This record gives sequence, structure tokens and C-alpha cells, in this order.
Amino acid sequence: MAPKIEAVLGFDDIVDKLKALTESRIGEARVDAMRFSTDAEEILYMQRETEEAFKLLVTRSAPPLTGARPVAKSAHYASRGGVLHIAEILEIGDSLRGVLRMQKYMAQTDDEVEDPYPIVRGLVSSLWTKGDLREKIEATIESEDSIYDDATPELKQIRRSLGRKKDQVRERLQRILNSQDLQESLQDLLVTMREGRYVVPVRHDARNKVKGLVHDMSASGQTVYIEPMAVVEINNEIRELELKERDEIQRILEELSEEIGEYADAFSSNEEIFAKLDFIFAKAKLASDQNAIQPALSTERVTKLVNARHPLIDPKVVVPLSLDVGGENRGLIITGPNTGGKTVSLKTLGLMVLMTQYGLHIPADRGTAIGIYGGVYADIGDEQSIEQSLSTFSGHMVNIIHILENADQNSLLLFDELGAGTDPTEGAALALSIIEHCIAEGMTFMATTHYTQLKLYALTREGVQNASMEFDIDTLSPTYRLHVGIPGKSNAFEISKRLGLPEAILDGAQHFLDRKDIAFEDVLKTLEAERGRLEKREAELVQLRGEYTEEMRRAKKKTDTLENERDRILERARDEARRILKSAKEDADLAVSEIKELKDQLEREDAKTLQEAQDVLREGQKKFKEKDRGIVLKKAKNPAKKLKPGDTVYAESLGVEATVLEKPDEKGNVYVQAGLMKMTLPAASLVRKERIDTARGRVHTNKVSQKKSKHAKVEYDIRGKTFEESEPILEKALDDAYLASLDHIRIIHGKGTGMLRKKVKEYLRTHPSVKKQEDADPSEGGSGVTIAYLR
Repeated sequence: MAPKIEAVLGFDDIVDKLKALTESRIGEARVDAMRFSTDAEEILYMQRETEEAFKLLVTRSAPPLTGARPVAKSAHYASRGGVLHIAEILEIGDSLRGVLRMQKYMAQTDDEVEDPYPIVRGLVSSLWTKGDLREKIEATIESEDSIYDDATPELKQIRRSLGRKKDQVRERLQRILNSQDLQESLQDLLVTMREGRYVVPVRHDARNKVKGLVHDMSASGQTVYIEPMAVVEINNEIRELELKERDEIQRILEELSEEIGEYADAFSSNEEIFAKLDFIFAKAKLASDQNAIQPALSTERVTKLVNARHPLIDPKVVVPLSLDVGGENRGLIITGPNTGGKTVSLKTLGLMVLMTQYGLHIPADRGTAIGIYGGVYADIGDEQSIEQSLSTFSGHMVNIIHILENADQNSLLLFDELGAGTDPTEGAALALSIIEHCIAEGMTFMATTHYTQLKLYALTREGVQNASMEFDIDTLSPTYRLHVGIPGKSNAFEISKRLGLPEAILDGAQHFLDRKDIAFEDVLKTLEAERGRLEKREAELVQLRGEYTEEMRRAKKKTDTLENERDRILERARDEARRILKSAKEDADLAVSEIKELKDQLEREDAKTLQEAQDVLREGQKKFKEKDRGIVLKKAKNPAKKLKPGDTVYAESLGVEATVLEKPDEKGNVYVQAGLMKMTLPAASLVRKERIDTARGRVHTNKVSQKKSKHAKVEYDIRGKTFEESEPILEKALDDAYLASLDHIRIIHGKGTGMLRKKVKEYLRTHPSVKKQEDADPSEGGSGVTIAYLR
């Protein structure tokens, strides 16, 4: 393409807007790497990925791109034996957690048979993750410069010992500070540190009164910092523990770095995918900001703009542009007054093509189609695009020569004021010859001019159209509307007359005009008047159509109101029916409850009688044992087999339900219990019954769970409380959430000093109901909110 074409047309500003919409540094780098494509399939793919991301923004809001981090370099460094810093490992953990969040974002389903997001979903599904590595990093790294105490048992023991030693040295130093003998020798009653050693500030003139090691002196020389001999040994022990702590942290980092290095290629792949996702969603955000659409593509290099809007002009004042170029009409020649919008029209067309072939949506209306060109070339001579040294005729011609040498039939050429800057006759002749060359080579072009010769040429030359920028004579100002098919007037005489140029001078100027020029201007004037009449008529038709549409809207609104009123009446009737039904159910439940209480009372009163009856039956069994043999127990049709204690059976001959107490003996008899009575019956007379106790228990459990779920909360705010005050709240919250079958709860503890956050995390890490925990997204509280996921 033409040198610096992106800068000339303003595409560099579009790129800057796109980079500002990315979420990461790798996303910005991906924007810088995008390229102009001439392949129709590739352009269509880039447009589709932008459209998918745009739909996701509309239906699901912005994606969680927290995993878009530059981790490849760190992972490859670790693969070569390097040891990563805590912050680098934390960033890798965040990247892995970002994979899960992105997968969860895309796991949502839509009520559509065909997947509407195949490109984005394919990218997300290609993301690699390793759960045990992520969990190990989360359990080890606390922040960018610290590791959890319980990252390893060794580190936990070292830090406990270190804490005890520090308490001891502070206690001893405090006793020294409180000593009456040394009160006057001390500069301040406080314990401080110098060179990693605990010291006390002593007045310079009393330094010999405190036995110890001098580590530092104040700038004024009035204070010396002495390590008393009483704490030298403990300070040495603290130093040894600090060295052990450093070595253990180094060992932990080495272990994590080694494991990370094993997956360096996977992390590189993830970085590329996240950069692509960030880039795609930045394109979608830009499309949303510009109210842009996915244009149709034309491999025949036919471009049709429908209300295209220059993306760098304020949307409140920009005038839409509609035109057709390409196909039968290879070229478009635009005429009109200066500052009338001709150059903006050129840039708008060029920008629409560049944005499309870079994979961006364009700010235009549906029906817009963009031709696919092998290159875009422009010679635009305004102050914003061409340096002053190239604003002369020779500068323009050097640029045009370069364009003609490199362009071909697949190119789009944009000429601003073609042939200007020299003698009008020669300039017009050159412009006509250049246009003829473009047509002969099959190039598509758009040119602006003031030359009458080019207007006449476009009226008679097949494949070239005239177009003009509208100018309001009454207000002496341009309207920036383009009219295709009609050449523009210079309006020089009308403008001069309204500005006050004497009539005599204007009449004299008329005599210097060629008769053909006068006739041509008269024709243009007639065409302009006819166009105005047609536009007025069209405006009237549009108004009538608008009135008709408004009447239809009112009628529909009235119909909708009636339907809504009917729905409200029906809904009130349904609510009343539900209320009556609920009241009846409550009455029935009360009656059932009373019946149950009465039944329980009767059962308690009859228990004694049943016990007495059992005793009588037991005596009867002993007394009439011989007679009892006369009772005939019929064999069941489907006798139970393989009975075991606890099975529920039914004795058909006796008509009772019983529970097996012992396995069948050698004779095939089974010892069972029916109610309060125990007896021995032949196994062949028993039929197995289905167990219902389990089902009843399950129903009861479900009711408890349902009751809990009504009162369980998902979010708990413990800011302003101590951990001792918060612990029972957390315990109850976890119990309620577990019974309510919630998958997670949010605990708002704030950031503050970090002590409450640390203790909450330690408590959750050891709680049996908690599967894992993590900080909320930065947009939802970040490290001030912990999300606990339940088992």
C-alpha cells in the first residue's frame, strides 16, 4: 500500500483507541501485530470473531481476562533452571486461575441448537490448566512478596521459633527500658532495629552506661543505637533463624520453579491465546463504542456505504456518508466548495476499507458492503496528512507517480484535488489522463476536484460518476451531505454576491465566462432545483410514512395496554386462588397435626395394655405349646430368601408385618418381631416387604435442607470485627451453606492491616467443609473479599 497510508487516513488513531480498550500488555502487543489482509476467508474469519465477542458482551457482559498475563518468559526461564521470584510465581498462579474463570464464563449455555460462539469457545477450550499446580501456588504464595507460614511444615516451625525469639528479645529490651538506673541514659523509651538487630536509643554522652554493641548513630550525633549484651545471644539466634527462613523460602521457590518449567510451552500457548482473546474483545468493545456492524464482503471489489460515519468525528455532529463505487462504476468524481467535506468523504471510504480488512467492524448501517482490495493508495493534500514540503504540485505528483507504479486492478485509489497546484488547463488535462489510465488498468478510484472539465468528463464517460457536496446558499455554509449522480457547482458568484461584491463586477465577470461554461452552470442550476423539489417531495412522503407509523404504534400500544390489563386481572385471580389454596392447606395441616397429637396420646395410653397382652401371650405360648402346633401357617406364594437381621417381612397367614431378628435356623424357622411381640415363624410363610424407612428419612432430611436453604445467605460482612468475634459467624455460615447445598459463600473482611484476612484464610484452609478458597475478582472486591467453595 501507499507509504504511511494508516497515518494519512487516520487509521493510527483507530489503533490507539483499540489498544486503550485492551485489558493487558500482551493484548496491546497483539493489537500492534495485526495486519491488513487481502484474503477473503481470513477477513471473514476476523469479522466473525469480532461479531462473536460483540454478542458475548451484549449477552454476558465483559469476560474475566485476568489470566492475560505475560508468563511465557518466566516459564521458559524456569525451564532452563532459573528460580522465579515470588511475584512471578504469583502471576503464573493468577494466569492459571484466569483459565478457570474464562472456562466458567464460556460454560454458560444459550437456548440455541447451534453454538453461536464457535471461534471464541474454541480458543477458550484450547487453554491449558493444571489444577494441582494452581492449588499448590495458591496454598504457598500469599502476596507479591510473602509466602504463607504453613507453606511447608519446616517453614511453619522456623517462623514459630522466630516469633518466640523476637518476643523474648523485645521483652528483655523492655525490661532494660523500664530500668530506673538507665532511664536518664536513654534518648527514647522505645525498641528499634539497626542492621537487622534489636537495639535501644541511648544518649551519646551516656553511651558508656549501657553495655553492648554500637550499631548506628543518628545524623545529629546525639543518639547512638546500642544492642545490649543481654540480647546479643538472642539476636544471634534470630539471625540464624532468619537465614534458615531465607533458605527454606529459596527451596520452596526452586521447587515451584522446577514444576513450572516443565510446562513452559503450555504457558506460552496460554499467553498467545489470552492475547488473542483480549484483542478480539477489544475489537468488540470498539464496535460497541462506535455502534458498528459487520459489513458484507465483496470479492468483486464493489463497495457500497450506507450511512457510514467517520469514526474520529464526534458522533453528535458527524454527517453519514452513502455512496457506491466499483463494478460498472469504477470511479467517482466529487466536486463542491472548499471545506465542504470532500476530503472527509475520501478518508471515510478509505477508513471503512482499512478497518474491514484489518478485521474491525465499521460504523455504518446494515446493507453496507466493502470490496476486498489488494491495497489502498491515497494522495491527500490537507495540512493534517501531508507535510508542508510536499504540499506543492511537485510533491503531489511524486506521490501520484509512486501510486501509479505500485497499484494494480485490485487497488483502491483516493485522490484529493487531482491536478491542483498548477495551471488549471494543464492540471485538468493531467487529471483526465490519470483517470483514463486508472480506468484502463481496471482500478477503482475516487477523486475530488474543482475543474469543470472533470465534471463534463464524468457526465459522458462510461464507468465514471459525478458526485457533489451540498452547499446551502442561504446560510453560506456546507451541509456535508454527498449527492451521487449530480456534479457540484462552485457557487462562486452567489457567494460573492451575498458577501457584498458589487453587481457591476459580477456582471463583468459574466462576460469573461465561456458560453459553454454558462450553459453548463445553467444546467447544473436546473438540476439542483429539480433535486431540491424531489427531496422536498421525499421529505413529505417520509413525514406521511412517519405519521402512519405513529398511528400504528399508538394502536399497538392500546392493544398492548388492553392485553396487559387482562393479564393483570388474570394474575390477581390466580393470586387470590393461591391465597385460598394456601389457607385451606394451612387449615388441613393444623387438623393433621391435631390428629397426630391425639394418635400419639392414644398410643401412649395403650402401650401398657399392649405390654400386658404380650405377657399374657407369652404365658399362653408356654401353657398351650402342644395346642399351638395345631395352627397351620400356609406357605407363601413367593417366600422370602436369604433373610438377614433387619429385613422387613410380611406373614400372610397371620396378616402382620414383622422385622427379622435372627437368621433362619437349620429347620428354616426365623425369629421375628411383630410390633411388641416376638415369635418364631417358618421362613417359607414370609414374604419380603419393601423398606420405607430410608425414604422417610430422606424426605425428612430434604425438608431440613429446604428449610435451611430458605435462610442461608451467600455473603457475610465481618468488617470491623475481630477474628474471635467473626469465628462463630463463619462456623454458622459454613454449616448453613452446607445444609443448603450452596457451592460457595462470599466473606467480606476488607483489606486493612491484613490480619483479619490472614486469620480467615487460615481458618478456611483447615475447615473440613471448605474445598478451596480464593480472592474475588478485582471488580468485586479483590483481596478484601474471600470466596470459600464448599465440598
